[in-house]
Amino acid sequence: MFKKVLTNAILPILASFLVGAIIVSLVGADPSAVLSVMNDVLTNQDNISEILISTVPLVCTGLAVGFAFRTGLFNIGVEGQFLMGGLSAGTVAIFMQGSNFYLVLVCSILAGILAGGIWAAIAGYLKARFNISEVVTTIMLNYIALYFVQFFVPKYIRGSNDVISKVIADENGTRYLHNDLIFSIFENRRLGTDLILIIVALVIYYIVMEKTVFGYELRSVGFNKHASEFVGMKVNRNMVFSMLISGAFAGLGGALYNMGPVGQVVVGTTFHGYGFMGIAVALIGSNAAIGILLGALLFGFLSVLTPLLAFVGIPKDIANILIGLIVLFVASKAMFESKILKNLLSKSKKKGEK
Repeated sequence: MFKKVLTNAILPILASFLVGAIIVSLVGADPSAVLSVMNDVLTNQDNISEILISTVPLVCTGLAVGFAFRTGLFNIGVEGQFLMGGLSAGTVAIFMQGSNFYLVLVCSILAGILAGGIWAAIAGYLKARFNISEVVTTIMLNYIALYFVQFFVPKYIRGSNDVISKVIADENGTRYLHNDLIFSIFENRRLGTDLILIIVALVIYYIVMEKTVFGYELRSVGFNKHASEFVGMKVNRNMVFSMLISGAFAGLGGALYNMGPVGQVVVGTTFHGYGFMGIAVALIGSNAAIGILLGALLFGFLSVLTPLLAFVGIPKDIANILIGLIVLFVASKAMFESKILKNLLSKSKKKGEK
């Protein structure tokens, strides 16, 4: 397990930061100043809460991508499922305003989960029934979701203008994800129950994937659908369920994003990027629950670090280069599985035995 974490995440990330330090030096910036800014980010309470705010949607999209990958499917439509989940959750909350606070919260979250799941299940059904590539269908569904949000918001839940919806809050102005306990810890009103819900999502992901027969069947179909069909597993049904659950995680992310830090459904001319970033999160985390959490925290940290680097004369694009390097090194993890690494690991193991 340690070797897998070492080669999949730790070494690639360290290598990317090393190359990043060289690039920082080349642009004439002081690497020690960067370290000082990084220290401020990790020790300042406001910055830590902002890291967690950025981490919440990334965990959900990482789980969505990771779940599909573990079951042999490529869900490139997490961005669209994220949008549909956020739209559905926001719409339900707006139309149910005035009802019981907790009833609205539960119904909105469930609406987001269901919308994201159904949106992904469309691609799953087309794959199972007609063997149409889920890569193509999910990419196309991304754009349908984007344009549907652009149509729906100004027509049915318009706020002060055509690009934002009404505020997603109770009649007294309290946001549905507000949590007194979380607020007392971080003192940030944009962070609340969503932090608890992503922990629940991580636990559910782990249990379903690692501890249930259902999860075993889904993974089995991903490894070899012909062998799975031979032993009596319902391959087509499992494909649809895999995409359904994958989309449900993405829909949860969209719901938490709109009901939490944003507080409205925002019409965008382009994608938020959380769905595509979820691919990188899943890669870094090796599609495992704890790995996805750590990957999301890393990118959450980089999202907070980026604007602060401008104060020490480093272009914000450096952070994007760093993200690209991380993905590149993670994707090229074979280079870290060399004989040298194996020898080092074997030597450390022998020392431990002595």
